Amino acid sequence: RLNGFLTDHGYVPPTLERLFPFLLGQQTLTFLFYVIILDFADYWRHRLSHIFDWWYALHALHHAQTQMTFWSDDRNHLLDELMSFAWFLAVGLLIGVPPLQFPLLILLLKFLESLSHANTRVRFGWLGERLLISPRFHRAHHGLLAAGQRSCNFGAVLPWWDMLFGTADFAHEFVRTGDPAAEAALVRGSWAAQQAAGVRRLLRISAARAA
Repeated sequence: RLNGFLTDHGYVPPTLERLFPFLLGQQTLTFLFYVIILDFADYWRHRLSHIFDWWYALHALHHAQTQMTFWSDDRNHLLDELMSFAWFLAVGLLIGVPPLQFPLLILLLKFLESLSHANTRVRFGWLGERLLISPRFHRAHHGLLAAGQRSCNFGAVLPWWDMLFGTADFAHEFVRTGDPAAEAALVRGSWAAQQAAGVRRLLRISAARAA
């Protein structure tokens, strides 16, 4: 609907096929290009959520998890989720992702991102871990010593952006996870308590900056 609304009002987003004619008729290759672009955008969304303290006040719920699981990627504050969705939606519209492909792209990216949160010692080897993020690589991002702005390994699916922008750390092994600064409600509280704790933390930071 948004894509149709924008088209009706004169905005026709550029398509990859128009920018790169060699992609015409190469649907699988074009799909992979969209994966790469969306993953690049998500790297910066994730990194910004650690740079801005007001955003990390919400994102801290995700890092408060001390026991990683395949479902840890879905342990987020509702406001953080809404911002992530809006970010993906804006990038998808900007680069002209076909509306019918968008759900498939999200499904693939979210599955691989969930896999990287699994509580397993699986590693992909020296070369494999530089092609696709493994649970070991992403676990370092959730390490106790890598909370907040000190974190590393921000990538969701591809480690290329961490390698390119100097945030990759391949040295860590099976580290302990969690955020030592997280209050008890973020760690063990109910869903409602976690949401409320995130909002309180956001309001405290906002009040401190306004003072």
